Amino acid sequence: MAIKKVIESDLSGRQDAERVTFGLGETWYEIDLTDDERQGLEAALKSYLAAGRKATQEPPKPRKMVPTTTPEEREKIREWGGRTASTSRRMVASPKRSWLPTTRRTRSRVASSHRLLA
Repeated sequence: MAIKKVIESDLSGRQDAERVTFGLGETWYEIDLTDDERQGLEAALKSYLAAGRKATQEPPKPRKMVPTTTPEEREKIREWGGRTASTSRRMVASPKRSWLPTTRRTRSRVASSHRLLA
């Protein structure tokens, strides 16, 4: 027993359509079209196809940005980060939502400004 597969056009619903694949930008599309509809699509794109060129490969992916620091600069940054991390044991939010290291002075300023806002 033979099984016949019938594909209908996505545009008109007519039978005996074929799948057409095309791409635009970085997106690929598939659509089932009859022979007449496929020719219409090709005619609509004809001037673009004539002016363009066939891609040989996928477009390159964007490269990651690598910082342009020297090893000495990176070591200084690490030292600074280690000193900064050790001086700020706890963090509190000020009324403006910025984070400040807690010291007696900043705790009293934050507390007084909260009283002013209340």
